[in-house]
Amino acid sequence: MDQQFSPLDEIRKHPGITGGVVAVLAGIGIAAILLNQRSGPTRYERLRERFDPRGWIDTDGLRGRFGGLADTVHSTLSDAGERAHDFTDEARHRSSRWFDDTRRTSRKALKKHGKTARRYASDAGHYARDHAKEGGAILALITVAAAIAAAAYDTQQPDSKIRKLGRF
Repeated sequence: MDQQFSPLDEIRKHPGITGGVVAVLAGIGIAAILLNQRSGPTRYERLRERFDPRGWIDTDGLRGRFGGLADTVHSTLSDAGERAHDFTDEARHRSSRWFDDTRRTSRKALKKHGKTARRYASDAGHYARDHAKEGGAILALITVAAAIAAAAYDTQQPDSKIRKLGRF
């Protein structure tokens, strides 16, 4: 009989016991940290305040930022529209250049480059329309989120008109 004892082999044989021991030791460590804090009799009240999600977000600060956020989104979308317009102008310029070049070549080359130019111009138009739709959707989503946040904030106030609507 082999009398060599290997702790790693024993740990591998009993993973449930090992996991339980690790969990108990972690619980003891967390409890020791929490109970040794020098906060006196208000220890549990302070813990409750830390875990209160209502204090995690500054709703007053957010209320003023939604207008700025909407303006930023609007300006960003208008910049994207301008870039799409520039892309369309560049595609038109390229198409006109390609048409001039193809007039000097055979009909086959003319047909090929004409299709390419139309495809580029069509792609530019699709790009501009898609980004305009996305911008409108984002702006609508931000507006709805701002309305919900404002309503949630108002229900927390003691003189809330929204909360009074629910009491008939």
